[in-house]
Amino acid sequence: MSSERACSFGNLVIALFLFAQSTGAPVFAHISNSPLVPQLDPNRLARDLFHSEIQAEILDQSLWCFHELTEEHGQKKLFAVCQSKDGEIDRLLEVNDQELNPTQRQAEDQRLQRLLTHPDEMRKRQKREHDDAKQAQDLLRMFPDAFHYQYAGMQGNLIELKFSPNPDFHPSTRPSQVFHHLEGSLLLDPEQERLAQISGQLTSDVKFGWGLLGHLDEGGTFFVKQEDLGSGHWEVSKLNVQMSGKALFFKTISVQQHQIYSDFRPEPEGITHEQALEFLRQDPAFR
Repeated sequence: MSSERACSFGNLVIALFLFAQSTGAPVFAHISNSPLVPQLDPNRLARDLFHSEIQAEILDQSLWCFHELTEEHGQKKLFAVCQSKDGEIDRLLEVNDQELNPTQRQAEDQRLQRLLTHPDEMRKRQKREHDDAKQAQDLLRMFPDAFHYQYAGMQGNLIELKFSPNPDFHPSTRPSQVFHHLEGSLLLDPEQERLAQISGQLTSDVKFGWGLLGHLDEGGTFFVKQEDLGSGHWEVSKLNVQMSGKALFFKTISVQQHQIYSDFRPEPEGITHEQALEFLRQDPAFR
């Protein structure tokens, strides 16, 4: 996802599901479609899931083009997005289900051309994306220890685990304070050892700096779904965030964010920003 189109609190929630770290022998090898599944330690199962997830993310260096449909504050936008070795590049295609008119298309072409002709801007954007990913990784290293997990049954071939805050977990950063106010469920694919879906809700207000630095309101929700694209490649296909609160200096926060990712197509390894942009311009499926 382009970091320019994601609010910081939205990023905080989204970050929860991409990386984690664990040690020890995996228990996935012992899982089958037998009644033994409920007898497995759900906390160990969750720990091994996140360990497998982070390893898969590290090893998977594939690049993709796809469509991103966003709906935020009542406005829908459709983007064509291409990943490259230097980061993502996106092109706006539609606003509220209407294709861009000639003036809007020209403005979008000019915006993209400015990015390509100003390497400093591209480097700044790449650094923001890297910093966002680093923050996500730091947060999710805590995820297995921040919650207690409970087996909740099967949904088809997926295992469902419920999670609730671990009272013995001590947040080391301001963002990780959210963990003490969060509960939800996740679905894991035991065959591929991947996270298929996760959702949650804030069960109480999250106050940063005793509320002086801001807060998130009780009742905020999130939903994230991942799908198997084949050959071991998994990508986020759906995201829904409903959050509200106050930021520093009493600024109201309202994150009503819904995103759908579709039409994934693999890109050659090593593709540059310039090549990605040319693909967006020339390929009829991404115009």
